[in-house]
Amino acid sequence: MDKRISLLAATGLAALSLGAAAPALAAEPAFPLAGPSALVLQPSPATGPSKERSLHYALDHTGPGNGFPGEFTVTVDLTKAAGVASVRPDPARPGPNCTTSATAIVCKQQGLSAGSGREAGGIDLLVSAAKDTKNGASGEIAVTGRVAGASVTPLTTRLTVGGPDLYLGELRPESEVTAGEQQDLPLAFANRGTLPARSVALELEASAGLEPAETYDNCRPQDHGGMGATTVCLVEGEFLPGESYRLAPDSPLHLKTTARAYQDRLRYAVVPDPAPDKGADQGADKGADQGRPATGRQLKLVKAAAAVPVTGSAAAAPAGHAENTDLNPADNERSLEFTAKGARADFEAVTASPSGKVGDTVAAELGFRNKGPAVISHLRSGQSVARTDIVVPAGVRVTSAPPSCRAVEADGGDRTDRLGAPRYFCDAGPFADTAGAYTERFTMKIEKAVAGAKGSVTVGEPVAGGTKPLSFDPVAGNATAAFTVEVKDGTSPSPSGSASASPSPSASASASASASASPGTSATTAGAGAAGGNLASTGSSVGPIALGALAAVAVGGALYAGARRRSGGHA
Repeated sequence: MDKRISLLAATGLAALSLGAAAPALAAEPAFPLAGPSALVLQPSPATGPSKERSLHYALDHTGPGNGFPGEFTVTVDLTKAAGVASVRPDPARPGPNCTTSATAIVCKQQGLSAGSGREAGGIDLLVSAAKDTKNGASGEIAVTGRVAGASVTPLTTRLTVGGPDLYLGELRPESEVTAGEQQDLPLAFANRGTLPARSVALELEASAGLEPAETYDNCRPQDHGGMGATTVCLVEGEFLPGESYRLAPDSPLHLKTTARAYQDRLRYAVVPDPAPDKGADQGADKGADQGRPATGRQLKLVKAAAAVPVTGSAAAAPAGHAENTDLNPADNERSLEFTAKGARADFEAVTASPSGKVGDTVAAELGFRNKGPAVISHLRSGQSVARTDIVVPAGVRVTSAPPSCRAVEADGGDRTDRLGAPRYFCDAGPFADTAGAYTERFTMKIEKAVAGAKGSVTVGEPVAGGTKPLSFDPVAGNATAAFTVEVKDGTSPSPSGSASASPSPSASASASASASASPGTSATTAGAGAAGGNLASTGSSVGPIALGALAAVAVGGALYAGARRRSGGHA
C-alpha cells in the first residue's frame, strides 16, 4: 500500500506517495510541483494596504522507495512578478530553512520521510498587488526544484491584478417536493469584479433524490454512487464587469425529484475561468464522457435585463474551484435543502444460518438492506438511519463483535462485557443507499446444541432499549428475520417457531419472523463500519459519508477538461 511521505520539518515540502515495499530510489522518481496555475489579486486601494491572498506550493509524487536522504532545494523565482505583486513568506506558516531576497525565495530540506497533510510541509506565501499597479497587469511566479537522483517538474503561477467577481443569484424553489415533479432553476449571476471572465462553469451538485431534467453537450455529469451526482456545464464567452447573466430561453434548467428522494440537498455554484491541469484532462479522456450520446444542444447564457440582486452572504465557505480565479469566492456558491413528501423505503433485515459442530467457531453477516425506492439520509443531523437489533440464539457465544455494535443484556439494558452477550445493538451511519446490504460480521463459538434455539435480526429506528418501526418503511413484515445456527452431528435448531430470546417490547420484531437470505460471503467494508457506529455496506461502493466531502470530487478538473475538449474552448 502506498504511503504519503513529505518533509517532516516545518519547511518540508509536501506529500509524496511512495510504495513501501520497493527499495528507495529503485528507479529515478519525478517529483511534480503542485500549486495553482493562476491567481487573481485585488487591485491596490487608494489608501491602505493591498489585500493579500494565500498561495501554497507542495510536491505530489507516486514512486518507489519509502524515503530520501539527500538535500532538497526549491526556488520560488519572483523576477517576473516585480512591479506587479508583492510576495512574502506567510508568517503564520514560517520556513526556518528558507532565505528571502527581492528576486527569489529559496528553501532547503535535508531528507524526506513518512508524513502527510499540509502541516507536514510546503511553502506558504502571501501575495498582494503592488502599489499603484494598473487593473489587468500580469506577472508570473516560477517554482523549480532540485534534488540529486530525481527530477522535479516546474510550475508557473500567472498573477493578474484585478479579475472577475461573480456573484450568484439566489434561487427560491419549493422545499417540500414530491417524486416526479420538476422545478425551474433560473440560474443567474453578476460580475462585480474589475475584469471579464472568459468562461464560466456552472455546477449543480445534487444528492440522490434530485437530478437535472435536461442534458446538454457542454454539461458533464459525474456520478457519486448512491450519494448523488455533480453536473458541470462549461459556457465559453466574455462575461463583463457590471453585467448580469442568466440562462438563455432555449436552454433552461429544471430540477427533477426522483423516487429516491427523502432528505436532499442541492449545491449550485458559478466558477470563472476554470483551468484544469494536464492530469485532469487525461482523467476526463478516460471516463467522464464515455458512452454519452450527443444531444445537439448547448447550455447558453445571455445578458439579463435586470441586475442580479444582492441578498447577503451566499455561502459559509467559498466554492473550491473559484478560489484562485475569483476576487471574492465566498459568494460563488449556495445550497438548498429539500424534503420529499410521502417518501418510502423498505428496510429488510439481513440474517444468516451458519452451521458447524459443537466447539466450532462460525461467522455471520447480520444487518439490513434498503430495498428502496428512497435513499435514506440523515446528512443534516448526522444521526443513524436505522439500528439493527441482534438477538443471539441459545447455545452459541459471540467471540468477536464489531466495534460499532454495542453489547446489551437480553432486556436491552447496559452491559460491561462486549463478548458473550445475548443481544447487540448496531447503529448504522447517516446514509443508506438502495444498492447493497449494510451488515456487520460476528463470529460465534458453538458451545452446545439447543433444540429449537432461534435468535432474530430486527431493523428499526433506534430507541432506548431497542428499536421501533421506521416511519418511512411501508413493509413491516420483513423488518425482522430469524437468526439460527445449525449444529451438525447433534440436535439442529428448527428454522421456524419463536426465537429463544426476543427483543424488548420496543422492538419492531414480529412473532412469526421468517428467515431472510444470507447477504453472501463478501467481506465487511472496514471503512464504513469501523467508526462512528456505521454498519458497513457489503454490496455498494458508497459508504455513509458526509455530503460536504463530495465537493472536492464533484468539481474535479476532469469534468472541466472534458467540457473544454468538447466545446473547443481555450485551455
